[in-house]
Amino acid sequence: MSSKPPPTRKSTQRERLIEGMIASANRNGYAGANVSQVIAHAGVSRPTFYDYFADKDDCFLAAHADISESLCEHIGVAVEQAPPAQAPQTAIRRLLQRAEEEPARAQFIATQAMAGGPRALDARDRTIVRIDEIIETARAGLGARTQTPDLPNLALIGATQLLLSNSLHNRERNLTTLADELAVWIESYDRPAGKHRWRTLEPGPSPGPSPYVSELPSEPPPPIPSGRTRLSSNEIAQNQRWRILFAAAEAAANRGYTATTVADIATVARVDKRVFYSHFRDKQEAFMAAHELGFQQTMTVGANAFFSAESWPERIWRGVHAASQFAATHPSIARVGYVEAHAIGPSAVQRRKDSVAAFTIFLQEGNQQNGQPQSQTAMDAIAAAISEVAYQQCRHGHPDQLPRMSYVVTYLALAPIIGPSAANRFIDGKL
Repeated sequence: MSSKPPPTRKSTQRERLIEGMIASANRNGYAGANVSQVIAHAGVSRPTFYDYFADKDDCFLAAHADISESLCEHIGVAVEQAPPAQAPQTAIRRLLQRAEEEPARAQFIATQAMAGGPRALDARDRTIVRIDEIIETARAGLGARTQTPDLPNLALIGATQLLLSNSLHNRERNLTTLADELAVWIESYDRPAGKHRWRTLEPGPSPGPSPYVSELPSEPPPPIPSGRTRLSSNEIAQNQRWRILFAAAEAAANRGYTATTVADIATVARVDKRVFYSHFRDKQEAFMAAHELGFQQTMTVGANAFFSAESWPERIWRGVHAASQFAATHPSIARVGYVEAHAIGPSAVQRRKDSVAAFTIFLQEGNQQNGQPQSQTAMDAIAAAISEVAYQQCRHGHPDQLPRMSYVVTYLALAPIIGPSAANRFIDGKL
């Protein structure tokens, strides 16, 4: 085998610039990272930066591509060397091992990519798809009776990235325990390969409408006609605020948070920019209000539906169905919560983490009834996987399909606690 040629000055400069981007984004977030910080870290001139990259985004995406390529290569080697039936566990374990070896790069790809706008999200999603392909290629020749996890890899990998982001944020550098606990959770979905039905995120039939609906209208109120009105100043202000909130969500759905401006929001809301600033300090505050609105409404309709049933599996089904229906009928609001949170800033990221954690409360009832309760990591992983399912649908323009994803989401929640066979029988009853 021939050895690699020695690095050239140009390749070394490029590598230093990429490391500078990783350091700058991890320290200041995507929005706070800039070319000046990158070149200062790399020790090169500004013209040198532009010899390699067109702009900040170009450098950001190059950094992501380098990390992704290396990560997928390491995962591919590990999966090839392991039993094919254990490909999902092996891929996740190697992903976390690499994060422990290179935490700065792991933080960049798990956290900062979620804040980098549509192109960065595309890169993030491609990496998840590539890991999925590695897993499925390894399992392609399995016999029908071979026990292997029956769960969607896209949800599994996305959930791991979310849990990894949380661990790195909390400065938990020993990820071996997380890998061990996730392996146990993944194995709880084991079924004979010939009976698998949940390895892809295919929507099921429409479950029909849930009776548990949000009081939030699906459309903003119409603008108040110009001229004299009998409405009070409070009613006028309320009308303006609702239109701004819906407009912020709609603008983000069309352009993404990072590219959306106050002027964009004001135009969609059909208000003057001065009216916008009478309600919100800046676009971040407006988006935070929209994010909070979505979180509260999702939890309200989900909880109302959950507590309406007697058995725990039925409670999960009803809660999931109602929450997914809210997202489908309020797609722009849902997108703010599931897709744009990292771009909005730390407060929105924390709120998304809170929403994922809140869902584990609904899981605990069933887990406590289980003779062999799952770990808290498993509860967190289930909630994160469900969040990833919602992200995938909202990100790729299919929030209307979320009610039809209630089957796979319910399976993700039930299978580790009551077993895959019982979970499938329950879902068959719904089909």
